[in-house]
Amino acid sequence: MKLNTKEEQENFSNKNTYSNEEKNYIMKKLNSKRLEVQKDEELKSGKFSSQRKRDILNDINDKRLEKQFYDDIEKKRIENKKVYTFDLRYFYKFEHMDREYYIDVLDIQKLSNKAQILTLFHKTFGELMKRDFLIKIEVYSDKIFISDDVLKIYFKGYSLESKT
Repeated sequence: MKLNTKEEQENFSNKNTYSNEEKNYIMKKLNSKRLEVQKDEELKSGKFSSQRKRDILNDINDKRLEKQFYDDIEKKRIENKKVYTFDLRYFYKFEHMDREYYIDVLDIQKLSNKAQILTLFHKTFGELMKRDFLIKIEVYSDKIFISDDVLKIYFKGYSLESKT
């Protein structure tokens, strides 16, 4: 039930009897205001009910566990990976790509779940050649997702070469 116009609101407030739907609407509004006032009073006084304390602690713990999960995946993505050196720069090598593509160690820090264009390198006759790819990561996976074509987006997951 919504009261959109001022006239509807005035007609509603002048009534003496209400339907069940209107009563439920009024009770929901009053209850939400009561809970809002109660939370404000708790915050001002610094005293929380035991249920509220448990809820706050559970929220904090859930956020901590989620952050720890994401950090573990991030760590797994680059931990124990073989590092190559070309021209005083450090690179990781991707496995199972059509060529031996390398990504700069500093570019790994730039990766996010939003797709972005990054430069990958490949060796030809001792030289490093550049090629731009659309790259992103997903928080649930330790793989790096790469699209060969910037216009025709199709991501395929690749992992970095391990030390062993």
